[in-house]
Amino acid sequence: MPNARELLDESVSTFNEGRWEAGDALWADHGVTEEIGTGRTLDRAASTQNAKDWKTAFPDAQGTIENRVVSGNQAVGEIVWRGTNTGPLLGMAPTGKTIEMRAAMVVTEEAGKIVRLRHYIDVAGMMMQLGVAPGGQTAAPPTTGPAGAGSG
Repeated sequence: MPNARELLDESVSTFNEGRWEAGDALWADHGVTEEIGTGRTLDRAASTQNAKDWKTAFPDAQGTIENRVVSGNQAVGEIVWRGTNTGPLLGMAPTGKTIEMRAAMVVTEEAGKIVRLRHYIDVAGMMMQLGVAPGGQTAAPPTTGPAGAGSG
């Protein structure tokens, strides 16, 4: 029976490899994901669909667990997600930009299954890197007007 650390590791691994059925099998029937940063709470089926949607937006997406803390039936992973936005994301057209997003994932395990996963993701930082939020890179290179335009 998998413990919390193994479930955390396998959750990231199944996403990285696009193994949706294997990822779904990690979950208890009543398991939920809380996606902190988007404000969404997802049941098991919606959580699997959410993973597929993120992978559609970032087909090359890979998560790397840089640090883990395990206590009892919980494991916390410090994760760096990297990928290139070549598919639609949250109703937005692809930007073609590569991102690096830090996150933390807290897995709670019961009877060898995930019953709760809290995913703290830096959505604002990601949107800045994609050039769709104030302070981020521009979505397209700035264009310059004719010589002398705007001077006076």
